[in-house]
Amino acid sequence: MGRKLFLLLASLCLLVAGSISACASRGSFPAKSAALPKELTKEEKAREFVAHMSDAQKIGQFMMIGIGGTSLDQDARNMITTFPVGNVIYFDRNLTNPEQVKALSQSLSKTIKDETGLTPFIAIDQEGGMVMRMTDYLPSMPSAEALGQGTPEAARDWAVKTAKELKNLGINTNFAPVVDLNGAYHRSYGKTPNQVIPFAKAVIQGYEMQGIKTSLKHFPGIGKVKTDPHVDGDVVSISREQLDKEDGRPFLELIRQTNPENTFVMVSNVTFPLLDANEPACLSKVIMTDILRKEYGFKGLILTDDMEMGAMAKHYAFNEMGVRAIKAGADIILVCHDYGHEQEVFNGLLNAYRDGRLDKKLIDEKVKRIVLIKMGMMEK
Repeated sequence: MGRKLFLLLASLCLLVAGSISACASRGSFPAKSAALPKELTKEEKAREFVAHMSDAQKIGQFMMIGIGGTSLDQDARNMITTFPVGNVIYFDRNLTNPEQVKALSQSLSKTIKDETGLTPFIAIDQEGGMVMRMTDYLPSMPSAEALGQGTPEAARDWAVKTAKELKNLGINTNFAPVVDLNGAYHRSYGKTPNQVIPFAKAVIQGYEMQGIKTSLKHFPGIGKVKTDPHVDGDVVSISREQLDKEDGRPFLELIRQTNPENTFVMVSNVTFPLLDANEPACLSKVIMTDILRKEYGFKGLILTDDMEMGAMAKHYAFNEMGVRAIKAGADIILVCHDYGHEQEVFNGLLNAYRDGRLDKKLIDEKVKRIVLIKMGMMEK
């Protein structure tokens, strides 16, 4: 698309979408858009923006992918431009030093904005303890277990320190805190909800103070697993009554006490047969829609854990797992390592959207939920 036409489309987008920086490059606005009211509500702005997105741009907002290297090389650029994904997650393979990461974040942000008109979520797993990236440069936050032996105020201070550095690197989302009870690898603040909740809330506050989005994980709680989901699936036999009293309670209380625009929920890929006898949590309508969305009242974004973990990759086809997750209630699908797998998930979603297996009204509502949050980010 020529630069003059792109600028014309961008100006029309600004008329309709206010704070959104540019129209998605593959979308187009009809001439009548110029006659729309200048003052729209935030909800109306988001709805108008979604209405003019292409099919591929909508599906791209459901994707969070990993890229292969430390720069936006040709493979990564092709992935992001051919399949207009909306979000990226970093791993150590992407992170060398602060200047390199800042440059990568800037390149990714510009390219994704050019393709979609929206800022991306650029995410990282920076929990502390054994789950930390870029340890030579980022603060050496203690594990959740160690923080849980201190005070919530100290945990919040660590979150503030970490958030400042992440923000400086162009990272806007941290997949923390873990609110599982008594989890492995020192990743839990404690064994009971009363121990976990105040520390998790303090950590969320620390990140929020610096404008970093967070995610409660791993719903509905994987503290009781015996097999690492990275390796293979596992089964946790927890009743609904037990869920509400124990593993689910930190999620429920923190959902009530946090801002859903800033704190997401990541759903595990473990199976809970007493809740849903047939599907792992990340493919379960019962768990994501009925319990998390409706009964727990969560209004923010629901993300899957990485679909390339053994718990999913060994048992489900990539071109189907994304479709099943979105149908069941997820908003964003993580596919973190292999471009081929990322493309399979994307194409599976796009084909299902176009052939009617995914309800278009449902998809537009999910995309609007994402757009509303990103509009808020772009206003700041």
